[in-house]
Amino acid sequence: MNLPKLQVPRPRVLLLAGAALLLALALYGAQRGGVSQQVAQIGPLAPMPVYVVNEATVPDDFTPGSTWQFTTWTIPNAFSWTATVERVSGGWAFLNVTQNGQTVSGWYYIPNMQGFWRRQ
Repeated sequence: MNLPKLQVPRPRVLLLAGAALLLALALYGAQRGGVSQQVAQIGPLAPMPVYVVNEATVPDDFTPGSTWQFTTWTIPNAFSWTATVERVSGGWAFLNVTQNGQTVSGWYYIPNMQGFWRRQ
């Protein structure tokens, strides 16, 4: 009985197959857990979580053109910033927020912001 002779792949083919396997495993690992956690940032220049439960409104004198100081706290510190109101819609206000000489604009949900507002 004549059996076919088993041929062993050339070393280059094995090397390429191994490299392709390693690349595939690296890509799979990057997709599963490649995103690292970022350190939490606090302040008007950092993204703020917004939790909306019920429709609410801003205070009556929270009008376009008015300027307010917002103060909040994190243990053991308190921090504040100044905001100029541009637009108001329900409980939302589009503010120009200034802190430490930097200004950023964005929508904020005023009723759920933990802290207090004082008109300037």
